[in-house]
Amino acid sequence: MAAIFATLFLFAAGCGTPQGKPTDLANACAPENEKQYLEVSGYIVPRSSVFCSNIGGGRLECGFDFSDAVNGEKKMSAEIEQGSGANTVDKLPSGYKKEDIKIRDNGGNPIALTDKVKVTGKMSIAPAAPGGQGVCFMQVEKIEK
Repeated sequence: MAAIFATLFLFAAGCGTPQGKPTDLANACAPENEKQYLEVSGYIVPRSSVFCSNIGGGRLECGFDFSDAVNGEKKMSAEIEQGSGANTVDKLPSGYKKEDIKIRDNGGNPIALTDKVKVTGKMSIAPAAPGGQGVCFMQVEKIEK
């Protein structure tokens, strides 16, 4: 009987967000991290305009920059699900201000844009074509203080 409960516990523990590989922000956009789950520390930085969409019919996500400092140079993009629960951002009102941005961590607690956080999610990376611009973003599944 104990073996059955142990098996069920391990099964339940394996559900949810996959474990991300701890990675420095400077190395997160390396081509070998394409489609990998990473865990990266830094700051969520709103852009001058936050665009939310559900491209491909998936979850509704809002794009933020993710940087090594509050006012740091952009390193990658972080796509955060719009919603009202844990690991989400509230729907932004038209003409929103920075203080209108409400993001919650894995426990459903609000975070400040000045809080250093750890994000875990799946990476999408496309190196720049000659004369073009590359793509590097994380589909954030977990936010931790």
